Amino acid sequence: MISTIQTIQTILTFYMIQRRKTMSKLSLMFYRKNCMGCHACEVACKQEHQLGVGPRLVRVIEKSADFYPVYCHHCAHAPCREACPVDAISRNEMGLVLIDKELCIGCKECMEACPFGAMQFDDDQEIAVKCDLCVERLKNDQSPACFSVCPTRCISWGETKVLADRVAQEALPQRMK
Repeated sequence: MISTIQTIQTILTFYMIQRRKTMSKLSLMFYRKNCMGCHACEVACKQEHQLGVGPRLVRVIEKSADFYPVYCHHCAHAPCREACPVDAISRNEMGLVLIDKELCIGCKECMEACPFGAMQFDDDQEIAVKCDLCVERLKNDQSPACFSVCPTRCISWGETKVLADRVAQEALPQRMK
C-alpha cells in the first residue's frame, strides 16, 4: 500500500520533472527545524555517487539538539567557480554548478572559496567533489537521492523561485509572530 507521503513525493517529482524544461535554476533546500539527524540523506548520496570513506556531498552536522545540513547551494555567482584556475567548474542549463572531473587538477582552491564548506576532496580520485543535485537522476526523470529518502521531508528541491516563494509564504510569517 502506498503511503500518503509516497504519493505526495511522486506527485511532486512528476510536477518538477514536467517544469524542468522551463526552469531558470534548480535548488536544494533543507528545512532545518524538521531534520531529525538520521543521516539518510548522507547515505543515499554516498550510494548514488559511489563514494567511499571520506567525502560527503551532503553532511548533517549535529550541534546540541540541532542539526545543520551542509550542502552546495549552486550559487548564482559561485565563488568556487571563480576560484578554479582551470575552469573545471561550470553551470549547466538547469543552473547547477558542476565539476568536470577530467579538467579538475585537485588544487583545492574551490574548497577554500566555498562559503558553505560544501566542497569536498576525494582522495581516491584526487579531485574536488560536491553535490550535483543528482544531475544524472534528474536526466532520467528521477528526484535527487537525498530528497527520495528523507523520512521527515525536510528536503525540498525544485525551481529556485518556487522554493523562495514557499519560504516567504511559510517560514517568514512564523518568524513575525
